[in-house]
Amino acid sequence: MTVAIRPARRRVLLAPVTVSPTKPLTPSHLKLLLSMDLLHRASATFADVTHVYHPLAHAGSRQVAGFWEYLDRRYPGFDFSRCAEEEIGELYGEFQRDERVDYPALEPLVRRAAAGWAHPVSARLLDLWQGHYRMLGMLDPGLGRTGPTPMAAEELIELLVRNDLCIDGRPFGAPVYLDATAAGLPLRMMLGSDGHANYLMSTLCELVPQLADHDHVVLAHDVEIRADYRTMAHVLTGLGAEVSRLEFPRVPLDGVARATRFGGWQGYTVGALSGPLVAEFGEPAFALGLRLYLVAGLGRTARESFSTRHLRRWVQRAGRLLAEHGDRPVSSAGLAASTAALSALAGRLPYVDPYRLVTSLLSRDAAAPPAQLLGALLGPSATTAAGSAAGSAA
Repeated sequence: MTVAIRPARRRVLLAPVTVSPTKPLTPSHLKLLLSMDLLHRASATFADVTHVYHPLAHAGSRQVAGFWEYLDRRYPGFDFSRCAEEEIGELYGEFQRDERVDYPALEPLVRRAAAGWAHPVSARLLDLWQGHYRMLGMLDPGLGRTGPTPMAAEELIELLVRNDLCIDGRPFGAPVYLDATAAGLPLRMMLGSDGHANYLMSTLCELVPQLADHDHVVLAHDVEIRADYRTMAHVLTGLGAEVSRLEFPRVPLDGVARATRFGGWQGYTVGALSGPLVAEFGEPAFALGLRLYLVAGLGRTARESFSTRHLRRWVQRAGRLLAEHGDRPVSSAGLAASTAALSALAGRLPYVDPYRLVTSLLSRDAAAPPAQLLGALLGPSATTAAGSAAGSAA
């Protein structure tokens, strides 16, 4: 008798750029975060996915520790536990317009962050984000960390130097640089001569210990930091990893695509967008509609400005999809067919591209029945509950 040997599941390390808890979540952040949530859910049907996302991974960077130092200096004793997300965003804008302080002023906060401490302002944001995650049906609403403890910076530098991926200038009072010149990329500083590391150090300390247990690494980032992530991909490849990169553009608001620190996000936070639409259509329809709009409606390039009017149309469409397909139970045979369809949608890649997943759902010639694809987008239990609620409301 011939025994069929099932192919081994690929092991995928999903590593999106981290949104540090210093600012409100805007459509640009959500486009990447929700895309990664879709990629994780769909790919986990046929691969083992480890989603590396630690919100305070870069707490020692100037962006985070500098913000904390600014608040302690300008607002000593202030109670941040009652702040709204928008109020914290305004404070972050103030910090970005302020003069930078030298690293010695940040060092005490960096040391506390390394021991696991979080400033009250970031703790407050994480509480607010936990609520957003739950409402949007995202995986890991607790925003907890995964994987082993990050490796020590000194250990990382020694490993990279041994593999000709790093230049350690510290003996000469110079910075530490990632070296991807073999790939035609410029040197990129990772540790300043003052001893202050940037986010590249904390990211690599997080990822490198996990390479041996995974077959493929997916790096996801915004377009503005493409050069850094090309360098990081070269470094990880030099350590023996198979690497893919996914880029996400900033979503224009009122015709302008810019970083949160420059403002313009007022009225486009999760709370501002969800309030009226959840009241009218319900949370599941809003969660699905926001995914459909950000991923498919704005497309890969996001050339058009985010529009609350268009978002409403997508949420309305999502409600119809849930009412029609959300309460249809999926049999074990249907789940197997869905897994096969999602694997086919991935093609030669070990993961499902979120854009292809969403556009397949909306296509007349979908890769799988809509009820099965909705399960990959929102999870089977959430989809069934949402469909029942939508049907009752109808």
